[in-house]
Amino acid sequence: MKKLLIACAVVLSTGLFTSCGDTQYCYEITTTYSLLGIETTSSSKQWCTKNEIKSYEAAAKEAVVKLGISEDAITVSSKLTGLSKDECK
Repeated sequence: MKKLLIACAVVLSTGLFTSCGDTQYCYEITTTYSLLGIETTSSSKQWCTKNEIKSYEAAAKEAVVKLGISEDAITVSSKLTGLSKDECK
């Protein structure tokens, strides 16, 4: 009986933690790269889930690579802004 209760608790807690990634928030994605010795930084805001943010980071990096910048010279980061959906533009 004790093992059954522990197993149920593990299953329930796992379900609670996996659903946390499905909530949408406003993230700011910052891309920094160096071109001809000049460091350039650009940022954009995206309304998405924590699980989706990596694909937005990859798209931002890919856009800079298309400009001819080496992947090693590109830094992409993201942070939670706390803005509402209407403010996240």
